[in-house]
Amino acid sequence: MSQGIISESVRNFLFYLSSVQKRKAAWMFLLLILSSVIDVFGLASLVPIIIAASRPGSIFRNSITNWVYHALHFQSEKTFLVFLIIGLIIFFLVKNAFTTLVNYQQVRFTAEIALKVVNNQLGKYNNLSFWDFSRVGTSNLIHYTVGVPQIFVNGIIRQLFQFFSELVVTLVIVIAILIYQPALFLVLAVVLGPATSLTYRVLRNRSMRIGIRADVLKPVTFKLMSEAFAGYVELKLAGKQFQVKDKVLENQEELQDLEAVSYLYSQLPLKMIEMVAILAVATIFLYSLLISENTENLVTIIGLFAAAAYRLMPSVNRLILSLVSLKQHRFVFDNLSLHRHLEEKVAPLQQPLVFEHSIELRNVTFAFPETIKPVLNNISFKVSKGERIGLVGSSGSGKTTLMNLLLRFYEEQQGQLLIDGHPLTEHNLDAWYRLVGYVKQDTFLMEASIRDNITLADKNVDEQRLQYAIEQASLADFVQSLPDGINSLIGERGSRLSGGQRQRIGIARALYKRTEILLMDEATSALDNETEREVNEAISRLATTDITIFIIAHRITTLRDCTKIYEMKDGRLIAERTYDELVRNVLAN
Repeated sequence: MSQGIISESVRNFLFYLSSVQKRKAAWMFLLLILSSVIDVFGLASLVPIIIAASRPGSIFRNSITNWVYHALHFQSEKTFLVFLIIGLIIFFLVKNAFTTLVNYQQVRFTAEIALKVVNNQLGKYNNLSFWDFSRVGTSNLIHYTVGVPQIFVNGIIRQLFQFFSELVVTLVIVIAILIYQPALFLVLAVVLGPATSLTYRVLRNRSMRIGIRADVLKPVTFKLMSEAFAGYVELKLAGKQFQVKDKVLENQEELQDLEAVSYLYSQLPLKMIEMVAILAVATIFLYSLLISENTENLVTIIGLFAAAAYRLMPSVNRLILSLVSLKQHRFVFDNLSLHRHLEEKVAPLQQPLVFEHSIELRNVTFAFPETIKPVLNNISFKVSKGERIGLVGSSGSGKTTLMNLLLRFYEEQQGQLLIDGHPLTEHNLDAWYRLVGYVKQDTFLMEASIRDNITLADKNVDEQRLQYAIEQASLADFVQSLPDGINSLIGERGSRLSGGQRQRIGIARALYKRTEILLMDEATSALDNETEREVNEAISRLATTDITIFIIAHRITTLRDCTKIYEMKDGRLIAERTYDELVRNVLAN
């Protein structure tokens, strides 16, 4: 009834195991089997005690108990029975300690696998193309890289271990009952077999639908909460906080309903099996009273059934719950298999790259996936080292796309990007990234200190280089005015900084990494005049260096220090101007 989901789960589990981990998994499985056998042995040890208590003199009719009785020189049957009970208690203490140790090792092992899955997921999504990465969305990325691996471990891997462990227990108990009491086996088969199968069939598809729907709702929760907190000021001013809150609560209401139903489903197997067990006891009782001529076996049979049920019922319950969990969380297989070719993507052998003379775009054309019309159309220009290039044009003219192409987030379909006359390819991409710095309109800032934001939490900070970057970015006076100086915390997303200070930290970051090419995309467009002046001051300082700068700007004043300004329209370069020519053109229009 469950071969498909079990085999599928095992295949997906084994995919993430190295050869060493596969051997460790086999060892863990053997330990679980041993633990299960010991559990069953503990159950079996109850049988002679039950028989001894219910049938006086039975100790002497059993060769093993008779030998132990005389070997230890017991004088009374009652004293021997107390000895057996004390021994049983000690055995269960040792057994439970051992099984707890096995469970601890299992949890440690599965936690190790969880970390590997998270690592694979992070590597996979970090290897996505910029286009695909942007389309996934932050909330989905968080869910796929952290949430899904956790579900995979808790809902699949640990359930597999539990399933096989309980399966061994169930099989051993059932086989032992078949050998020792065939009639009792028949009762269990008739009563528990159909009940177990029916319970699983009722729950499996319902649970799977719950899992699929919950997987859809959880990223939505992340998205709504992120937007609600990130837009705190705007939502409060617009009076929209309650509207967003209602959306969150609506999403959570459905999710909590699903969790409640899932919890209810997890309780049903035990209730159903318990009811079936009571029916079984009643059946045995009625059989002994009405049919069997040997009514003195009544206490023994019911006692044996109770002993078997003590361990068998929880095992059957956990078997069903494991199968239902595997079904409920089957959706993770589809998620984990997405972009799987990127998990083991091997970066090409990297080669050095030297930038001493020029950057050239030669007949470059680029179109987004799934579109026909080029966003960049036959772009050609050459920039000498140390030049400052401005890019202007209306929205949609291709300026930011050109920046992303220079950053190699996009790759041209036609033409070439040449560095000192050599094509820029994936074989020298690492060297290119070391040369390039990027400052955009919404500078990325961590909830950390100014130091960590400039160095990106570098563990071995070059203090001299850091100070140079601060001075060149016109941050020195600001940093000195702070009580904690460069170690001052800037708040979430730089909430304690002005817009200009955020941008200058972005510039300082680029300078700290010894940037030779600096790309600035609308770095001053959202700033007021005074703040823009502060950022322009930092840009002017850079004009005295040999850093090659590309600037996208709607504000003409930001381009004052540019040696060339290219105007773009509909993905084409339509003009090359100086700053003065651009000003005259704007005034004329």
